[in-house]
Amino acid sequence: MLKIQDRIGIPESDTSGTDTLLRCRNKKHFLSFPKKISYKYNSKGFRDDEWPEDLSDVIWCVGDSFTVGIGQPFEETWPSLLQKKLGKRCLNIGQDGCSNDTMALRIKEIYKLHSPKLIVVMWSYLQRRRVNNENVHHDKKHFGNNEDLDNFKGNYTYVNKLPTTIIHSMIPTAFTGEEIKSVTEYVIKNTVGSDQIKHVEQLDWARDHRHFGIQSSAKIVDRIIGEIK
Repeated sequence: MLKIQDRIGIPESDTSGTDTLLRCRNKKHFLSFPKKISYKYNSKGFRDDEWPEDLSDVIWCVGDSFTVGIGQPFEETWPSLLQKKLGKRCLNIGQDGCSNDTMALRIKEIYKLHSPKLIVVMWSYLQRRRVNNENVHHDKKHFGNNEDLDNFKGNYTYVNKLPTTIIHSMIPTAFTGEEIKSVTEYVIKNTVGSDQIKHVEQLDWARDHRHFGIQSSAKIVDRIIGEIK
């Protein structure tokens, strides 16, 4: 799994991550997928067009591979659809395998460097962590359901203390039903404004049959726009 800086300058490709015939979950679905997909990364290592010089009024879209849009054409990723619907530049700050710890640090860095007006974050799997400056899926010494949930709450609280507008959502399988209940109760208690983290339903499948497709992206964007308004 490449780090953001390792993607800078790599050649454009028609496969990436789990979006390969070898790593996809359904080879028949992969082979019959009707849309052309390519992965091209900008000079900062993100799957996005080059950023404008003026970043004073952009929307920062932070997340993991669901934000990158693995298995999707670039124009069908949720940040791209959000940009099209709002007519405002939306920067795709997605990273494959990104942990919530890293997302929280990235949001803090964005705030420190750019004083953003709006950040949209799509939180990832609870068991992912940042260990020794690396995103890891599991750490046997520290992980457990309660610990994972407490760690997420810490990241959420950390981010929400920043004096800027942040809209929260989460990937389809990030939380179980009980975890959603616990997180929602925590958010209601600790947040002024939005009373919940928007849960994303998986309405369709990307080419790798792991990530979501255009229908899910469109639904997510409608919810985000509803929050903005």
